[in-house]
Amino acid sequence: MHRFYLTTEPDKEIMIIKDRAMVHQMRDVLRLKKAEKIAFFSDKAEYAGFDYVAELKGIEAGSVTFMFREKIENTREPSRKLVLYQSLIKKDNFEWVLAKATEVGVSEIIPVLSARSEKKSLNQERCDAILKEAAEQSGRAIIPKLQNVLFFEKAVEHARVSGTKTYFASTSEKENMIRGVGERAVNLFIGPEGGWEEREVFAAQRIPTFETISLGRLTLRAETAAVAASYMLLWG
Repeated sequence: MHRFYLTTEPDKEIMIIKDRAMVHQMRDVLRLKKAEKIAFFSDKAEYAGFDYVAELKGIEAGSVTFMFREKIENTREPSRKLVLYQSLIKKDNFEWVLAKATEVGVSEIIPVLSARSEKKSLNQERCDAILKEAAEQSGRAIIPKLQNVLFFEKAVEHARVSGTKTYFASTSEKENMIRGVGERAVNLFIGPEGGWEEREVFAAQRIPTFETISLGRLTLRAETAAVAASYMLLWG
């Protein structure tokens, strides 16, 4: 069943969709037919955690009309909350991380400007669109939050103040793998291409709630490391 994120009420008896991009997707790309059912979802507090199934009643040039049919609990979300502190990397690779991190269940993404970051800024509108589309495709009940870019020192302090267990992935660590994650919420730091600078690793190791970990014997690209480690922490 196709899914769409709505900013309006997803449980209205009659819903008339006029958003141009959404109408184009339904009419011209998916070629939805009358009586076909789709699911809407919203991460607003009063609607979060449910899919709202609606039946297509009519398609016009600039609108699509649906009738609400049923509300279904969305049970796909992981039981653990993961905040991914991702160092900025090349544009296409970072956007790939956004999509795949959404698909594996990450709750929040905080871009980090570290010493070896290859990119300095983000296109927020494009990033938001990538997150939304990945959430729709993967069946998420929410769209992960993308926060503002933080300098490394601010990101470390942000994670420290949260009091949440933080895994700091570093190629300098050879033995300590992710094992026995029992916390309901965790943070994960992933470095840029070329890894963290020594001073950054040292800063993380000084914080009691941080644990420096290895992601295995093979050297992973930054974007691969982000998705592989996130999956292990959420579902392993």
